[in-house]
Amino acid sequence: MHIQDHQLALVGLNRLDVDSPSALWKPQDMSLGLDLRRLLSLVIALMLFSATVTAQNLVLEIIPLEHSLAADILPLIEPLVDDQGSATGMHNQLIIKSSLANIAEIKKVLATFDRAPKSLRITVRQDVSGASSIQEHALSGRLRSGGVTAGVRDPGLNRGARIGVRDASGNAIQYRSVNTDSSRDNRNSHFITAVEGRPALILTGQSLPVPYTAATYGRHGGIVTQGIDYRDINSGFYVTARTSGQQFTLEVAPQLERADQGNRGSIDTRYTSATVSGRLDEWVALGGANESRSGSGRGLLASTRRHDASVYGVWVKVEQLD
Repeated sequence: MHIQDHQLALVGLNRLDVDSPSALWKPQDMSLGLDLRRLLSLVIALMLFSATVTAQNLVLEIIPLEHSLAADILPLIEPLVDDQGSATGMHNQLIIKSSLANIAEIKKVLATFDRAPKSLRITVRQDVSGASSIQEHALSGRLRSGGVTAGVRDPGLNRGARIGVRDASGNAIQYRSVNTDSSRDNRNSHFITAVEGRPALILTGQSLPVPYTAATYGRHGGIVTQGIDYRDINSGFYVTARTSGQQFTLEVAPQLERADQGNRGSIDTRYTSATVSGRLDEWVALGGANESRSGSGRGLLASTRRHDASVYGVWVKVEQLD
């Protein structure tokens, strides 16, 4: 009887192992799960320890700048800072948070960029030269026959050389010729002393009075108003200069304005904007423009030809003063 009961007990135990979900967990499986938890805990602990050690190695240092502003230096320094570090600043001070070795490298770079800016004399020359030619030929006269008189008038202006003949009957013929050539040369030079890397502006000019007439219409009729407006005419340039050794780089925008003597109220304007480089103490061509206009006219016994040409050129020169 005792043996049978024992066998039944074993059979019951086997059924319990098969039917119960806990049968899936074996002692060796539980040991493996504990090992994974311990490994994960160890990895997290090492990461926290590494971050703590890294944070402990970072130092904060304020670096004064001798000749530059932090806003100008930061774009050059930020790419050099370690991933865990940071760089900021204000006025003439940099605030660096990084390792001692990284800060030492940054200081070496600062020694190159934080230098005294050079004082420069920048000269911009704007020259306008031109030539004009006018040719006019006209034939005029008057012819009488009996009670009929016929004639051709000179359509041109009262200028030029004339030659003519007249008889006792009042018949006359006249030939007029004009052939003129003129030239003009307008040289304009502006200069300014500026600190390297800082923008500078120089303008000279005058206010030109421009008469105007305006008409307004209302319920009680029209009102005509006359007055004078003033238009500023300026010449000069805007510039930012940088140097490297004996070379310079300019961002320059010169302009030249003049009142048109032949057309009242009209203003001739020339403007250039460019970035140019060259050697110190040497003139460098910045730009220019060539303009040419021709025209002709014909009448019954007259012809006119006119030609105008102008050349505009801009040159710059940079000189170091110290």
